[in-house]
Amino acid sequence: MQKRKLNVAIVGYGNLGKALEEILITEYNLVAIFSRRTNLTSAYGTHIVSLDKINDYKGKIDIVFLALGSFNDIEKYGQKIARNFNTVDSFDTHRKLKKYICALDKVAKKSKTVTLSSFGWDPGLMSLIRTIFQAIDTKSPCESFWGKGVSQGHSDALRRVDGVKNAIQYTVPNKEILNKCRASFYFSPKEKEKHKRECFIALRQGASKEKIEKVVKSMPNYFLGYDTTVNFEDEKSILKRQTRLSHKGYIFKNFTACSHRFRLKFYVSMTSNPHFTATLMIMGARAVERLVKDKNFGAYSILDIPPKYFCSTSSYYDLL
Repeated sequence: MQKRKLNVAIVGYGNLGKALEEILITEYNLVAIFSRRTNLTSAYGTHIVSLDKINDYKGKIDIVFLALGSFNDIEKYGQKIARNFNTVDSFDTHRKLKKYICALDKVAKKSKTVTLSSFGWDPGLMSLIRTIFQAIDTKSPCESFWGKGVSQGHSDALRRVDGVKNAIQYTVPNKEILNKCRASFYFSPKEKEKHKRECFIALRQGASKEKIEKVVKSMPNYFLGYDTTVNFEDEKSILKRQTRLSHKGYIFKNFTACSHRFRLKFYVSMTSNPHFTATLMIMGARAVERLVKDKNFGAYSILDIPPKYFCSTSSYYDLL
């Protein structure tokens, strides 16, 4: 008997929403895309509905993918949507993850829904790798690096600054520190020394470059304390940059045991940050489906779920 295709929806139609749509239409029944913006046209003919009407679809959608920015949108809408729908999001403000997931868990348990939060490549996939590496040796630290590449979250934060018309941000590893972490068993740098932030901004008419640069460099959780450069360009140049959304990620761990030395390394490279994030969110949706079936309601991170729940079939023992 052929399995029923899940009914799914997307909230948000930026780069991540478009990537989700492109992948979801091949495997799922994509019911709608919900957006706060009007006069949008879907590239694949998906029905676009005002976000204000999402609750009209209660009982008609199995999983909602939240393709919203982490600067404030996911925190603003995530709990509201979780009251009526099972959800997957890629919330990526690391310092807020525990607080947000705990708040989401209360809503989901009360509403008898399942939410999988912070499910992208970092936080998400790289969180799982860090956990495994740290479990192998509990004493030495894991060191994570990102880039050079386009950060979706940091770019979204830039676009929220008053006076910014459009923007993009590149996360750039400090090569000297990166190479030391690769080679050394004892070197542990300060977190904000490991990366540089390169911002490219198109201004709205009349906006002050000096004021915007000051706001950007003082933004907590994103740029404050980092080596940040702010560059100003015309919007045509920014749009050209936004056609190339590649990124990279590294994790290193060096440790010793009984005088023996060991090196662990994880590396991921992608030509499209939003498409890789979308792929991982869809992987998470398989776990949501199983958790709903078992009535294990609540909010989960990738670390709370057995890896077998992400497999597409029951033959996960073939992976052992």
